[in-house]
Amino acid sequence: MRETILNELNLEPIMVKAMDKEEGYGWTLEFTKGVAEEYKKFLILCSEHPDVATVPSGLVDDFWHLHILDTMKYYEDCQNYLGYFLHHFPYFGMRGEQDASNLNQAWEETCRLYEGTFGKLPSELWAGSHRCPNCGRRCSGIKNPFSEKRPMLADLR
Repeated sequence: MRETILNELNLEPIMVKAMDKEEGYGWTLEFTKGVAEEYKKFLILCSEHPDVATVPSGLVDDFWHLHILDTMKYYEDCQNYLGYFLHHFPYFGMRGEQDASNLNQAWEETCRLYEGTFGKLPSELWAGSHRCPNCGRRCSGIKNPFSEKRPMLADLR
């Protein structure tokens, strides 16, 4: 699976979107290539650790958002390269202090998994996370803490 994702997953349309100054982030080609490679590594971590809340770096998360927006490609890529649909849960870390602590712990675990799998984290591309990770879990009877409660306007009071 690892080599298939690294060598066969075509992210060029997503890269073009990321480089666009109006619709994307205006990234350079070299920078975009680097983020795309790190995104592939994130997908590998999700695939190899489906029961772990894998948290992408902020830049990888930005790239992931663009991939998700191409819903047909994202669905096909998930099925073809992961074997399941990788959901995105954008509320993790914003539902109170314990949730923020859980996000920090998940980020630290992701960094350990990354370094154990790929070596040293490239600090410029993995500087930190947003409050926006995936559930990274297959729904197979495992209690999923990320889908239990979505924040509501009443929670802001």
